Amino acid sequence: MSVTAIRTKLLTKLNEMQSLKAAWDWEISNTDGKYPYATLTLKEGEANFASTAHNLRRRGFTIRLYQERQKDVGQTPEQAEDIMTAVIDELETALDMDTTLSGTCKWVRPVGWHADYLVKDTSIRLLEIDVDAFDIVSST
Repeated sequence: MSVTAIRTKLLTKLNEMQSLKAAWDWEISNTDGKYPYATLTLKEGEANFASTAHNLRRRGFTIRLYQERQKDVGQTPEQAEDIMTAVIDELETALDMDTTLSGTCKWVRPVGWHADYLVKDTSIRLLEIDVDAFDIVSST
């Protein structure tokens, strides 16, 4: 399948999540003030020979989850942690239960994530999730 098809399916998955308020397939500053929100961006790709007739192709994406963590703006740091924990639990389950993205690719590697903090206009809790989708494509 194509990069576009995988990106579209991942964005659909994000938009179906009950714990997210919004999701975009580009980096955006949250002008609507909706938290938590997600961005999905293309990260990298690679391919290797799988056989004399097939290539194994990997397409990598990064999902960034943002949650503000200032009481005067919305959530306390403790509430932000609880929200982000719920979001990552839902996202892991969504991808674990659909390892082919509904047939869009051969398989998706179980996701890993990295948690950090970011200071923009407000203090933000940031989770970065790497998604690697694999496909076996004909090379003949």
